[in-house]
Amino acid sequence: MTAPVLGRDYRLLWSAAVSSRFGDALRTPALALLAATLTRDPRAIAAVTVAGQLPPLLLGLLGGAYADRWDRRRTMAAVDGLRAGVVAALAVLVATGRAGLATVAVAALVLATLGTVFDAASFAVLPSVVPPTALPTANGRLQAGTAVAGGFLGAPLAGVLFAISAALPFTVDALTFAAASLLVLS
Repeated sequence: MTAPVLGRDYRLLWSAAVSSRFGDALRTPALALLAATLTRDPRAIAAVTVAGQLPPLLLGLLGGAYADRWDRRRTMAAVDGLRAGVVAALAVLVATGRAGLATVAVAALVLATLGTVFDAASFAVLPSVVPPTALPTANGRLQAGTAVAGGFLGAPLAGVLFAISAALPFTVDALTFAAASLLVLS
């Protein structure tokens, strides 16, 4: 049995979703590391981590409902464009020494909330990009790509980048979101 040809639109969607997930995986540990450099209070560090993990739990269904109502490609592009702007602003604040704990927690909350909408839209748009017979293959490849980018590449690299410069993982994260936004638009 040969694998179905998934086409250009699928490759662009896959690239956008993987790029976006890679950015998420860079940012999550970098936020915790940044919080740990700003305070030694474990409750404050935990608050930043919780702010970055809570939106998918609380807003996952709502994000999916909106992703079903809005144009999914435009939603994905807009969300990653917004995330690129938010994380780029955070990178500037970190680089200039102006990032406070409250700013870091709010950024984590906003970025995770937007990520919930992006993820819902990226998986919902898949049936419009590939034929029904190719959905299992396309979904498997999309899941595998985001898992590798998120679990195996992004998280370990975040620590290395943070060790070089505290702003570097956020700068790279902003670039991944900008790239994902452009990929979806193309």
